[in-house]
Amino acid sequence: MRELEIVAPAMNVRDRERPYEIFEKWGIATLGELAALPPAELSSRLGRRGVALHRLARGLDARPFVPDGDTPRFIERLELEWPLDALEPLSFVFARLLDSLSLALERADRGAVAIRLDLRLTDRSVHQRILQLPAPMRDAKVLRTLLLLDMESHPPSAAVDIVMIELDPAPARITQFSLLQRALPSPETLSTLIARLSALVGEARIGSPALRDSHRPDAFSMTEYRPESVGAEGASGAKGANGALVLRRQRVPLAIRVTVDQQRPVYVAAPKRGMPQGAVLQGAGPWRTSGDWWTRVWNHDVWDVALTDGSVCRIFQDRMTQCWFLAGVYD
Repeated sequence: MRELEIVAPAMNVRDRERPYEIFEKWGIATLGELAALPPAELSSRLGRRGVALHRLARGLDARPFVPDGDTPRFIERLELEWPLDALEPLSFVFARLLDSLSLALERADRGAVAIRLDLRLTDRSVHQRILQLPAPMRDAKVLRTLLLLDMESHPPSAAVDIVMIELDPAPARITQFSLLQRALPSPETLSTLIARLSALVGEARIGSPALRDSHRPDAFSMTEYRPESVGAEGASGAKGANGALVLRRQRVPLAIRVTVDQQRPVYVAAPKRGMPQGAVLQGAGPWRTSGDWWTRVWNHDVWDVALTDGSVCRIFQDRMTQCWFLAGVYD
C-alpha cells in the first residue's frame, strides 16, 4: 500500500475536485486504510482537502466542542408582602405565576406534564404538592383550577409566605381528529373533572379499577386514571381486545329469584325493570368458589346462563344462605 502511495502521480486541478475517485484508483476502500497513509505525501497529492479528509479518518476535529445548553426550567417564584391563609387570594397569585409560565411554554412549543408547587409557610415549614397531568397542557386557567382543587383537598397547615411553581415540560401534543369516530373530551376537561371528583369524594375513590392477583373473583384496586388513545380497541367497553365477551360486573350483587329444576336454574326473575330475566335457554355450571374464611367467608355456586330476553349473565347461589344473586351481565 505504501509503495502505491509513493508512485501515485500528482493530481491535477481536475482531479482535486474528485478525491474519492482518486482513493478508489489507489485501492483505498476503508477509513482505516486512509488513516494509515502518510499525511505529508497525501498533502502533496491532494492538498489541504486531502489532509482534512485524513484527519477526519483518524477521528481528529479541529473545531472545539460546543457544550449543549442547560435544559430550560419553567419556574416562577413570588414572595408575598403579607402572609395569605385563604384560598381565594392565593388563587390570584397562582394566576399571575401561571400566566407567565404558560406564555413561556407556548414560546418553547412545550406543554406541562407535571406541576410542582412549593409553599413556604409562616411556621418555616414547606408545603409541597406534585400533580401529574395525563397529557402535556399549557392552559393557565386549567392549571390554576387543578392547583386550587388540590389545595382544597390538601390545605397547608399555616399561612403562606412564598409561592413557587415549577412545570415539567414535554413536547406539545399534536391531536389528529377523525370524522369516523366520536369526539372524546380534551385532556384539560378530563383532568378538571377528575380533580373535582377527587375533591368531592376523595382520591381513593376515583380512578381506574385494576384486577388484583387474587383468588377472589371481584378483587380490585383503584389506580390513577389514564385515558386510552383515540381509536384504541375496547375503549368503549363493548368488546374485549380479542373480540370476546366482557362481563360487566355488578358492584353490589343484585338479589334475584331463581327457579331450580333438578339442581339447575330454569327461570330467573329480577326485582327491577330493565334487568335480565326470563327462562333459561342454556346454562353452564356450577363452578364452586370459596375463600376468605379468616375474614369474610364466601361460598358460591356460579352459573353462566342465556335467557329468553336475549341477555347472557352470570348468577350465583350463596351456599350459606341459599340466596341467589346477579353477579354481572355479558356485553
